[in-house]
Amino acid sequence: MTQLTRRHMLGLMGGTAFSACSPAIPVAQLGDDPFEGGIGGTGIVGLMTGTGSVLVNGLRVEVTPNTRIFAANRRASDSLLVPGRTLTLLARARLGRFEAQRIDIDDPLTGILLRQGEGFAVNSTPVRGIAGLAARMGERVTVGGIWQQDGAVQASLLQAAPQGDDIVSGVLEGSAGGGWRIGQTPLAPPRGQSLIAGQFVVARGQFTHGRLDASSLRFGRFRERGDTLRQLSVEGYLEQVATAPGFRLAGLGHSFDQRLQLGGFANSRAVYFGPYTGRFVARRAVLLPEAAGQRASLLRPADGTTRADALSGDRARTVPTR
Repeated sequence: MTQLTRRHMLGLMGGTAFSACSPAIPVAQLGDDPFEGGIGGTGIVGLMTGTGSVLVNGLRVEVTPNTRIFAANRRASDSLLVPGRTLTLLARARLGRFEAQRIDIDDPLTGILLRQGEGFAVNSTPVRGIAGLAARMGERVTVGGIWQQDGAVQASLLQAAPQGDDIVSGVLEGSAGGGWRIGQTPLAPPRGQSLIAGQFVVARGQFTHGRLDASSLRFGRFRERGDTLRQLSVEGYLEQVATAPGFRLAGLGHSFDQRLQLGGFANSRAVYFGPYTGRFVARRAVLLPEAAGQRASLLRPADGTTRADALSGDRARTVPTR
């Protein structure tokens, strides 16, 4: 039997049933500042929206000489940090600012862009929301973006990719008997590999005959110090699940606190932020426009500041609790 630790929970969806008599989230956990107090790290998952340090989810995060940068689990240069990339950051608050300790570039897809039905796909997963796809058909590309509820990717960046492994980064679904997939990409794991549905995984291999034959799998959003996290900021769409609180973030695998009432955000793209206690106690949500320029403007901190006004202004909606 696999023992689930705090670190594993960062990669898993919620799994236990909600009890109607569970206590409400204490008022002390619902303060005005979603990043107040506490010792430990801040986890940030979202799209890079600007430069001048790294701007992501309305936060300005400094990149220092000690920041470690990875792309699909391999060491990378800070030259890859451009708007539209899908980032996972482990940061710490220091002297009134955020400093990145580790940055993982977790773009959802790398492979050949092909026509699929009336649209386009990479590794059988549909790619939407970005212009110029027809002109790039047949090219090997990396797609930055976020996962949607139906297993497609809402793209924010399309870049030429060098020859090498095909890659899919997202939540593992399925079973050994019924087959595995990430998004809409069927997955054949390495022989003898033990898998758990609901984990976030970076799968590398070759996409052939309609499936990704994986040569390596790397599990978990936060590859190190995940057990030190005390705050989370995550961008995404909600998708329905059978377990409480009835939703999770599509393609991310983060487990919400079971007492949250998320139905009012079900059809919206949003940034959620709040404490992490083994589950994500999202305090606030900022609804986001789909247009990249509008989203970047909304989430841009003023010069000399660490956080965008939208994170604590009228646009920041309180997430109700039971």
